[in-house]
Amino acid sequence: MSERGLRRGNWSVQELERLRQLLPRRGVLATSILLRRSPESVLRKALELLRVPPRRGDWTDSDDALLRESWGAVELRLLATMLGRPAADVRRRGLELRAKVRVGPWSRVERQRLKDLYGTRRDADLEVCLSRPTAEISSMAIALCLAKDKRFAALQALRSLGGVDAAAVTAAARRRMPRWSPEQVDTLRRVYCEHDNLEVARVLGRTVTSVANKANLLGLKKSPRLLADIGRCNVAVRYQAADAMGFAEG
Repeated sequence: MSERGLRRGNWSVQELERLRQLLPRRGVLATSILLRRSPESVLRKALELLRVPPRRGDWTDSDDALLRESWGAVELRLLATMLGRPAADVRRRGLELRAKVRVGPWSRVERQRLKDLYGTRRDADLEVCLSRPTAEISSMAIALCLAKDKRFAALQALRSLGGVDAAAVTAAARRRMPRWSPEQVDTLRRVYCEHDNLEVARVLGRTVTSVANKANLLGLKKSPRLLADIGRCNVAVRYQAADAMGFAEG
């Protein structure tokens, strides 16, 4: 992303809304790339827009929910501002949540949350986000054909070398992934319409993201029947998540 391509000046209402949606899960750098704003501009606006009054005392369910959503994506100082708590308290609470990991069968809501977060978090951070041990997270990610996002992997690699900027991350993320063979493309065309992406990914030995991207390039579409089934499943997951957080409608 070149300096010339960056947006400047006042933020639109739509940009501010996207910032609210993206930043808790994506962090400053990834949000800046998606919004085509400089990281400095995104950080300044986030500190202004997402700041809450200081508070003490017990952590609420909504506090923990925001911490879990943002842990590993949002830098600690900014997360502390978003929670209205000292950074030391936020770090301590994160360690407390990590210590409460559970094992056993995964609910549909947990699997969906893993799909949402896996690509952009380290497995160690996902222990806080999901309250699951790293071994279970890795095993479920394999079962769901998940992989780290290219941009996230590039970011981690550049951080290990001691320097990160939006342009470098974008360039590194463009590295080519393994090519699709003609046989894989033929199989994708044959099965994509009537099977969900996880089933297709397992058949092809590729990630769900790779399947979705290739299908989009080929202009492939799911059948109306399958889309209806997926829609019903997504609605059920949302209601189950709301029930789990105590926000279900009466």
